[in-house]
Amino acid sequence: MLKRTTLSILLLILSNLNGDIIHEEGAISGFVLGESPNSSYDNWISHVTEGIAEDGYNNYGPDWLDVQTNGFGSYDRLEQNSPTLEYWDTIFSAFIEGDTTQVDSLLQDSLQSFFYELVIFQDTVYNRTFHIIREQLDTSYVDINDPENADDDVVGAFRNGWGMFIINPNAEREQVIIQVPHPCDDFIAPYVALDLFLQVDSYAFMINGAGREVLWTGVGNFSNSKSLSDPSRYPYTVFQKFQENVAGPLINTDPHYPLVFAIHSFDNNTHLPRKSVILAAGAQNPLTNKPIRDISEENFDIINFTHEHPISEGQFNNPSPLHVTDYYEAFYDDVFFYNNGFSDFPITLATELKGPTNGIQMIDLQSQVSGFSVYEPWIHVELDEKPMLFDNIGMSDETAYGSGSFPTSIDNFILIREYYQPFIEATESYLSHWEQASDNIPPDSIEFLRAYNMDNSDNVYLTWDQTYDTNFKSYQIEASLDTLFNTPLIFDLSDYSQLQNMRLDNQIISGLNNTEQWWLRIRGVDHFNNIGPWSEKVSNLLPGHSPPDTLLHFNQELFIESIVGEDINPDSYAIDSINTIPGNSYTFSLFGNSWKAIQIDPFTPDSLTTLQIFTKTDSVSEIQAIGFANENNFIRYSFSGSNTLDIEQWIPVYQGSNDLGNWNSYRLPLGDDWLAWHDSLSPINQIQFINEHEDINSSPGSIHFSMIRDITADLPISPIASIQHETLSIENDGQNRRIIVLFSSTVQDTDSYSFTYHWEFGDGQTSNLQNPEHEYQVEDDYEYTVVLEVEDETGQHGWASTTINLNQGSSSLPLTMNFVGDIMMGRRFEDSDGIITTQGVQSLFEPTRELLGMAADLSIANLEIPLSNQGYPHPTKGIVFRCAPENVSGLIHGGIDVVSLANNHILDYMEPAMIQTHNILDEAGIAHSGSGMNSYEAYLPTIKSIKGQVIAFLASSDRTGQYNNYQPYLNAGENKSGFAYMTPYYIRQQINYVESFADLIVIEMHAGSEYSHAPGSDYDSISRLADYRNMKTNPASTIGFQMTTGQETEIDDYSWRLDRPKLWDRAIRHFAIDEGADLVVVHHPHIIQGLEIYNGKLIAHSLGNFIFDLNYPETYPSMILNSKSDESGFTEFMINPVYIDDYLTVPATGELGNQILNHIANLSKDLDTYVHVDKDHNKAYVIMDTSSMVAEMIHYNSWTKNSKPVLLNGQSYFQSEPIPLSNAGSLASISNGHPSITHFRVGREKVWMKNFENEGSTLWNINSDNEMIQDSIFRRGRNALLHIRSPESPNNIVTNLEDRLPFDNQKQHSLHGYIKTENAQNVSIEARLSVGRTGESLITVSIGDSISGSFNWGKYWNDIPYNEEAEFFDIRSNSDIPDSGLAYSWFDDVGFIEWDTLKLITEYPISINYPNDYDYIQFYHDQEQIGYFGLELKNAILGPLALLNANPKVTQNIIFVPDYFHFFDESSGPVGDRNWILDSQEFGFGQTTSLFCNEPGIYEITLRIRGVGDLEDEGIISVVALEQGSNQHDMGDVNGDGSITSLDALLCVNSILELYTLQPIEFLAADIDGTGSINIYDVLFILDGAN
Repeated sequence: MLKRTTLSILLLILSNLNGDIIHEEGAISGFVLGESPNSSYDNWISHVTEGIAEDGYNNYGPDWLDVQTNGFGSYDRLEQNSPTLEYWDTIFSAFIEGDTTQVDSLLQDSLQSFFYELVIFQDTVYNRTFHIIREQLDTSYVDINDPENADDDVVGAFRNGWGMFIINPNAEREQVIIQVPHPCDDFIAPYVALDLFLQVDSYAFMINGAGREVLWTGVGNFSNSKSLSDPSRYPYTVFQKFQENVAGPLINTDPHYPLVFAIHSFDNNTHLPRKSVILAAGAQNPLTNKPIRDISEENFDIINFTHEHPISEGQFNNPSPLHVTDYYEAFYDDVFFYNNGFSDFPITLATELKGPTNGIQMIDLQSQVSGFSVYEPWIHVELDEKPMLFDNIGMSDETAYGSGSFPTSIDNFILIREYYQPFIEATESYLSHWEQASDNIPPDSIEFLRAYNMDNSDNVYLTWDQTYDTNFKSYQIEASLDTLFNTPLIFDLSDYSQLQNMRLDNQIISGLNNTEQWWLRIRGVDHFNNIGPWSEKVSNLLPGHSPPDTLLHFNQELFIESIVGEDINPDSYAIDSINTIPGNSYTFSLFGNSWKAIQIDPFTPDSLTTLQIFTKTDSVSEIQAIGFANENNFIRYSFSGSNTLDIEQWIPVYQGSNDLGNWNSYRLPLGDDWLAWHDSLSPINQIQFINEHEDINSSPGSIHFSMIRDITADLPISPIASIQHETLSIENDGQNRRIIVLFSSTVQDTDSYSFTYHWEFGDGQTSNLQNPEHEYQVEDDYEYTVVLEVEDETGQHGWASTTINLNQGSSSLPLTMNFVGDIMMGRRFEDSDGIITTQGVQSLFEPTRELLGMAADLSIANLEIPLSNQGYPHPTKGIVFRCAPENVSGLIHGGIDVVSLANNHILDYMEPAMIQTHNILDEAGIAHSGSGMNSYEAYLPTIKSIKGQVIAFLASSDRTGQYNNYQPYLNAGENKSGFAYMTPYYIRQQINYVESFADLIVIEMHAGSEYSHAPGSDYDSISRLADYRNMKTNPASTIGFQMTTGQETEIDDYSWRLDRPKLWDRAIRHFAIDEGADLVVVHHPHIIQGLEIYNGKLIAHSLGNFIFDLNYPETYPSMILNSKSDESGFTEFMINPVYIDDYLTVPATGELGNQILNHIANLSKDLDTYVHVDKDHNKAYVIMDTSSMVAEMIHYNSWTKNSKPVLLNGQSYFQSEPIPLSNAGSLASISNGHPSITHFRVGREKVWMKNFENEGSTLWNINSDNEMIQDSIFRRGRNALLHIRSPESPNNIVTNLEDRLPFDNQKQHSLHGYIKTENAQNVSIEARLSVGRTGESLITVSIGDSISGSFNWGKYWNDIPYNEEAEFFDIRSNSDIPDSGLAYSWFDDVGFIEWDTLKLITEYPISINYPNDYDYIQFYHDQEQIGYFGLELKNAILGPLALLNANPKVTQNIIFVPDYFHFFDESSGPVGDRNWILDSQEFGFGQTTSLFCNEPGIYEITLRIRGVGDLEDEGIISVVALEQGSNQHDMGDVNGDGSITSLDALLCVNSILELYTLQPIEFLAADIDGTGSINIYDVLFILDGAN
């Protein structure tokens, strides 16, 4: 132990003989922070140089403490290599040695420039002697502070402001240093820091002499990082010189030397609510160790030495004690707990105030002490300037800081100092324990040591289970060529500094030739020379493994050929003896535009053949690659290069995946790839080396190749598992019999010693035991399959299965599964006003929870985002995102059981984020597949067993990013992370892997083209497509495309040449079915696509988005695909429509839901698949077997009396209004029509929320108080849009869509809607066409002349003129300001129809291809007609028929004549014709009609509907027309006498018996139940309320 005490005492005695040295006595705390009468000046802290760079930037506490003043004192900034700093170096060296005479002499010599003096201070409180170097005051500086208070004036400040430095020569803790770099804005720090210094008997105290705003760069706006008077940020300071002299000699002398506490404070008003004390070792150092955190189980750290309740009840009038977890937080990795001897309490992880990133003092110390050491040399302490406890109990600033004592001194901080005593006492306790408690316990024995050969023949890789020891020093590793370790090589912290890190569980040992057999063992040692036992010895050559074979070793004798036609610079190569990899004498280097070949002895690979090569790329060429060839075929792998390569010629999986300038290892599955490319294996006799660079305007890069080895014999061996089981007992609890089964496992694996186990018992229960016992409480009528998955130490997996018989009972099948699309819970969701931030992540899943997780045995999704706060953005991808790990709780709440990770975002934040995502999903119990640290891991299946059925989920993707040159690409390689790459060959392998034990095989693909409505082909053409200009392309593509500016769409993969080997969308999905898949589910396009039945199996070509934050309306409709299955496979698929409304996914109901289902059905029809839409229940069913499918036909008339004159091809015609088609099935034919009808067209509605109903979409932009969706006046349904205007209104109101909808400029369109007005001005409905989703409009089209005045509901429509530039449309409902009074405008059914081609009618019938998603028909006629006329139509209905049920509705059942009744139909079942009847006379047809009434009365309206086979049903509704000014009776008061009596009931009875005819006013009072008729219930209600 280094001791400075004896020398210091001797020099102190000598110095006291020198009378020139200043001697003072009193309380050191008084001199520094308060009163010290015997000192030449006191309250040192009040004289610190002050400055303000920007008002309000830093908080200096209440004004009565100190009003910061510009120009109070000054600061002398020193430069690098300043002689002044060298002089101070000499001063401090003598100061630390205790040579006060020398110090005094040096200070006296520099007094006229430094103004510093030496003081020997005798502290009469602690009875200690302190040596102080302090600056003299310049009394010309005066700090007035509060001009109204003379008592707070301070006379004297510092001229240099370099700080004050105190040493305690007789300190008990000579390693402890306390520093305060920010004495002004961290205004409580000096007071707590000095208490800490004195109470732990520290050796040194250092405090800066100027505020950090005194001097700064003056560039831009001030920030703390620009300070030049802050010694923690500016390096050339006296402050830093003092630390170097005090701490420097202590480094590497003894454990836990030195120990520096940097004390700071913060204002909780400008930071998030924080705990009181924040401990950290710097913002970039989460590997925090003692004294902040003891990661061993001993818990010997400052926080754990604090009392569990550091602030007792009532200590500050607080009603309850403060728990230690509310007192501290810390910055750390992994976990941190406070242990009270019984329980663990988590310590809050600091997210800010973690200390500097580049702090001068911190870096100085941490650069000299290993960051892996168990002892931290530098501790950053942040203290809350007014603890939250004080705020919570309502303590005022005046109380907290002792207002009324001037000038500010230690007396103002009595409560603050008391509050932080627990921290100081805990620090004292920690140090005392460390000094006094003996440690004679060695580290525990280390288990599970394993050794593996690295790709580099010079390296061996070790893994082990960590050991934890509170005073851990290092791991020691021995390596020997003999089992007795007679002459071992020993490796410890002196060889690898990271061996000091007890968290370490792996290490690469260099210098061991791994072609030889080495024996290795490991142990731990601590700082008190306790040595742990050696582990079991292991070998680097495992049983069943052989050293690699060398295919090619470079030497000077090799014959190197040019590849004809490619080798442009034939001399640009070398056999290199300089750029070599350890263990190799020569490498092969290319540095020009060169293609070389070397002939080798022919060898024939098998399917497992894996080669290894090392390359080092110095600089990048266009292509840098290796190839393997024979006379007929070749395969080439690119390692680096700037070009986007043709995947029919290259395998680019590794391209750009490793750093330049380093040797990198690549494993090439040559056998697998040769089979995949060429369908058979054949001898290979040539290896090619490529450094292509054809751009003459830039220089080629260079690449070096090492020897090439066949490492097949040294690859990991997969475990072979088997299951045995026996029934232990069958118990009967009175109701159910329980079967208890003991399972045991056997594993054969020559290269592993330990395994992990995962059992799926078939009843939804699992176990991770090797030999579990399981109790079955279910009955069923078939055998249950039990599956065991075993993983060995090398990451290889094996599976086994068996079947068991349960108690016989009714079947638990069908097994139900729900499938949804892409889930992305980041970005806008996590913004400050995002849904997750304001409502919690569970709210994203709450609206659909009953349809999803609660409605099926399993729910499956594509997780399109890493759950991570780790990693770094992919270096070249344009769109990357991640979300908080805690968001996994949303998946849990939503009931998600399985997710695919094979997608183009799993590497958005690279490997750390992917690994964290895996771990979080594992912890949450959510199964996942499709990604991994290598291709083997990525291709692994996920297995679930429930209701006795084993389901294998296989995931893969082809969205590699290669098409956009997003290097490194996203697919996994043999030793590269990423997702499972989707090719026919690998799909076949995945299926073969599981088909022996899986009952159902589900393939999940992340594929297809983004924002496409159907599976495609030819969009990856090598040659440029003719219509490529209109394709959406990626602006980052290097192919040469430019973005179609109008789309403004987040696109990851649009390019004219994409990465899709050999098979297109439908073909590769058909291939998967042919190979044995039972279901194929596709993700990625973000838009729902059709469903396809292929060979009796379903392909869901795109489920669209499920949880996503895109702003494109075409991505809002989505679906939940529900499946049922039994022993025979999938038997039924049902669709629930959902809609993403303002980023929240909700059930889509009513017409919106049916529009989505109709759209899916129509898309499916294009794929030769039929979907039955149950429009009465908003569900759809896939028709699995069409062989017995019958289309039921329904006949009806499409009539209207609304037409308007138009021109068609220069001729005059009349155009009918758009007539809604029957929603029963879909239009199949036009049977006949009026003779005047010459043309027709059919169309589909593009605005699916046109009816303003609450069905799941709020796309209408309601953004003012004068526009609303209301339920009082409407044309049909329940709601309509209302505008209210007055003469004082500022402008006209416009209600438009929140987002523009896509527009097909090759088709014809119509705008249409209903309008009703009252005193209105210039009311209209408009459509605006535009090029982009935002920006100016191209044209605006109205439905016709604007409407002014008062008009009843009217139907308006108009055609949209052709515009070749238009890509999007918006709809606007407008109303202007009236001249006087209030103006009301109502809008309903405001939509936009996209028409198919207008067709000439030559003969009837006209067949229509069905099913389809047509919503309207419109015809043209050449003669004006009066009354109803039109076309006779026939709809086809596929699937079961619902009951026919007539249900007429009226918008208002009471009017005042003269006025209109407006009727609409809400019948259910397959409705064809609708006839509206009054007094046996038809007055209307179709879904809506109106009736004009002049006379008051009660009108009974009949709706007669016809269904299939002329089935009919009728519904009756009564409406009442009153005279203007009529006063209605109270409900029940039928006779209007002012009271409800039995007479009123008698009138109702007589009405029912048709003995009395009620008058309209009487009828309204009698219809208590509002059914539109008088019945016995009305009588009973009246009698119940009678007086």
